[in-house]
Amino acid sequence: MKNKYLLSTLLFLAVGCAPKIIVNYMTVAVPEEGSLTLTQYTRDDERVLHPWVGIDSETKIIRWYAAPLIAISPNGEKIAYIASNNEFNNLYLKNVKGGKSTVQRTFNRNIMDMSYSPDGKYIAFTERKSGNDNIFMINATEGVAIQQLVNSSAAELSPSFAPDGKTVYYSKSEGSRYYVWSFNIETSLLTQYTEGFTPNLSPNGEDLVVTRNSRDGNRGEIWMINIRKGTETLILNDPKKGYSSPQISPDGKRIVCVGITEGDNTKPQNLDLFVVNIDGTGLTQLTFHGGHDVSPIWTPDGKSIFFISQRGNKDGKYNVWKMDLNNTLN
Repeated sequence: MKNKYLLSTLLFLAVGCAPKIIVNYMTVAVPEEGSLTLTQYTRDDERVLHPWVGIDSETKIIRWYAAPLIAISPNGEKIAYIASNNEFNNLYLKNVKGGKSTVQRTFNRNIMDMSYSPDGKYIAFTERKSGNDNIFMINATEGVAIQQLVNSSAAELSPSFAPDGKTVYYSKSEGSRYYVWSFNIETSLLTQYTEGFTPNLSPNGEDLVVTRNSRDGNRGEIWMINIRKGTETLILNDPKKGYSSPQISPDGKRIVCVGITEGDNTKPQNLDLFVVNIDGTGLTQLTFHGGHDVSPIWTPDGKSIFFISQRGNKDGKYNVWKMDLNNTLN
């Protein structure tokens, strides 16, 4: 998954030279996460695809793929994720409450990210073909037909449905920058909005949150754009570390995102999950494990967050986890 999108738009943070620290990935939770209930939903042998995370060998800058690699059905019954098998990255569905085995929904594809439609009938996803990234859609439960929504020579990624299900927002490359576009499924109308990537629309259908690189290009910032008024508001930034992957809570009051935790003598610099109020106040760090926690998405009731985590096994393999917030944010 190391591609143009990763190298040109994903988040950067300088990393100092520090002694190598060994992370105990077997740990499921660390003391700072004591108020959370953590549940693992996939196994190591399911080969869950995780975002690319790496450090540039020359600049010592950490970078990661910010688009969501998991999605949850609107009724909260199924979790969608990507697994890597036989050199292909395909879409899989798993029942949240257990029961039936995992269902594979695509075959021989190279899927990179995804989003459920509000009615639960469809899943939009990015697929890479012949070095080009485009947006497609498939029925979530039946059939094999795949509809291509957008197709150009530019990289088009990170689809996200509007609350009415008629419009898909996504990121499109223009040189070294990315801009948010939308595609109307009923009319095929294409609309450009603003600079940014990883778009996510609020329940009211007006406020769009995106990731943007800081002016110096070294850190990710979270911005909110009111698509009706055209106003833009900086929600979250930091002079030393970056944020990405904003997802608005079902009640529209909070944003969960990925951010940097700076390292110390017991833990390396890594990616953790944070929550911030929709107005930019009340930033709260949720996870503190030494492994990476990425790709967060709210459950429909807003009481839990699914995410991909590098914890609970000796080799640091990634799996799909859920955290029950247990009034952490009250």
